[in-house]
Amino acid sequence: MSKIKILVVEDESIVAMDIKHRAESLGYLVTDVTPSGEEALELVKVNPPDLILMDIVLKGNIDGIEAAQRIHDEFDIPVLYLTAYSDEETLKRAKITEPFGYIIKPFEDRELHSSVEIAIYKHEMERKLKESEKWLSTTLESIGDAVIATDKSGNIIFMNPVARKVTGWNPDEAIGKTLLDVFQIINEDTGIPLEDPVTKVLKKDAVIEMTDPALLVTKEGTRLPIDDSSAPIRDENGSVIGVALVFRDITERKRAEKEKEELLKNKARGELSNFVLSALPVFASNIPPQVRNNIARSFSDRFEKNMQSQFLNELDVCLNRMASNEDSDIFHCYISWLREFFKNLGIDTEESFQDGFRHFKFHNCPWAEDTETSPMFCMICRVIVIRSFTWTNLKGNVEQTHCLEDKDEYCNFQFMLK
Repeated sequence: MSKIKILVVEDESIVAMDIKHRAESLGYLVTDVTPSGEEALELVKVNPPDLILMDIVLKGNIDGIEAAQRIHDEFDIPVLYLTAYSDEETLKRAKITEPFGYIIKPFEDRELHSSVEIAIYKHEMERKLKESEKWLSTTLESIGDAVIATDKSGNIIFMNPVARKVTGWNPDEAIGKTLLDVFQIINEDTGIPLEDPVTKVLKKDAVIEMTDPALLVTKEGTRLPIDDSSAPIRDENGSVIGVALVFRDITERKRAEKEKEELLKNKARGELSNFVLSALPVFASNIPPQVRNNIARSFSDRFEKNMQSQFLNELDVCLNRMASNEDSDIFHCYISWLREFFKNLGIDTEESFQDGFRHFKFHNCPWAEDTETSPMFCMICRVIVIRSFTWTNLKGNVEQTHCLEDKDEYCNFQFMLK
């Protein structure tokens, strides 16, 4: 094992040499002897010792206490004070520098030996504790969940960056406040405040998982869905000295769940729509023409009731983008809406201009094979085009020039605008 290196700072040269010899006789390596605090600081920079024996009264502009304070702040080297003074005021000043002990002159070799060994041991334990605390702090600072720690009274003593971001509270504002001041949670369904985690943990003396759907009210008043768990913090005797709260913002998870639910609903709607499209022709083929006409009129009224307001809103949006209300622009917006509507029914369409007329042609029809036995779908398409055209207030009319029901190869509507 390498020898413990000691720097002796003593302004009495004879005393300094005596300390040096006595330290070396105990097996220590004395790196330097200096009478001033200023020189001690320079020697520490060049050749850092493991421990410093520091006289309180020194030659120069700084005394031993000030030198020890600067060495403590800059180099974290343990200091043992050597002093013939034990008055209360001197000891009070010395305590501020967090020394590792005092040796009152004159002293015995065994007192020097025990003081040095204890100081080295305490410094090593403190170093390990600081490393452990730094490792723990770094871990808590780095994890993706929000972490808040409180003392037994519920006062906040730690917040990691995620907790600061989620709650909107800065550490300078939050540390020392009660958890209730910073971590306000309410029931997502009722809006009623939920019991704070510290109280629940202290009551049950166990890890608590949140079961109610909860919203966190941030410092700015925003409400975020969260889930969390709380656990007691215990000392080496098993006594509860605080509570650790771990929580996360689940806004994205909620959004993903909702999107998944909507996808499932849309899939179900699609399957139902496919069933209706396949089953309705069979049903409609047995309906007399007069009844079919009544159904078409009823559908036309329901179509207008349910779709006209949406159409007019989308027409306004389209015209605002075009910054114009010319008839040609209105018709363009109308046809765009109509094409999108039929596209949702699985029908591809095309707009064209021929022989002075505008045409709206269907490229395909999902129920083309059923038109002969059931013209119901042709009637519905006709109603959709003709009725929606009236919503535009454009002057003119529309007629169907080609129809699958009439054994034409395609379906076409011709618009005559005045």
